[in-house]
Amino acid sequence: MENRAHALAAGLFALLLLAAAIAAILWFGGRREASSEYLVVTQQNVTGLNLQGQVRYRGIRVGRVESIRLDPGNVRDILIRISISRDVPVTRGTTARLGYQGMTGIAHVLLEDSGADPAPLTAGSGLPRIPMQPSLLQELSESGGATLRQAQQLLASANELLGPENRARIGRTLANLESG
Repeated sequence: MENRAHALAAGLFALLLLAAAIAAILWFGGRREASSEYLVVTQQNVTGLNLQGQVRYRGIRVGRVESIRLDPGNVRDILIRISISRDVPVTRGTTARLGYQGMTGIAHVLLEDSGADPAPLTAGSGLPRIPMQPSLLQELSESGGATLRQAQQLLASANELLGPENRARIGRTLANLESG
């Protein structure tokens, strides 16, 4: 009789341990929300963007980055596969851009809707594609380079204008004005 009691206790312990393991898996596994996948397409650098990075829609966290790879059909394109909550309204007017968190350089994908085309974005073949616009930092770096080139041309022109011959002429003109 005593052997049966030990076997029963060991069996109940094993069942209780199994139930606790299943409960822990469900608890820590979290609830999976219904999501949709899209491809964000860009030819720009995606520095600071990592796998599992955040996807935000107008500032609200709605998903994450699943993969980042080169397009096998066109190696100039970078394909960023994102999964976002199904209740996010992705339309044909939706565009993406890289956003940065503070000064850390950690990037996230920011989805914006211009409202230009309210039709839902659907896939022709494969995943639906969302174009990526240049981020503010990329626009500043491109316009900053152009501004520096223009400043360099202006200084070169000023150096030509203020060469030794022209400086002598300006000096003679000032001397004539002073004496006259």
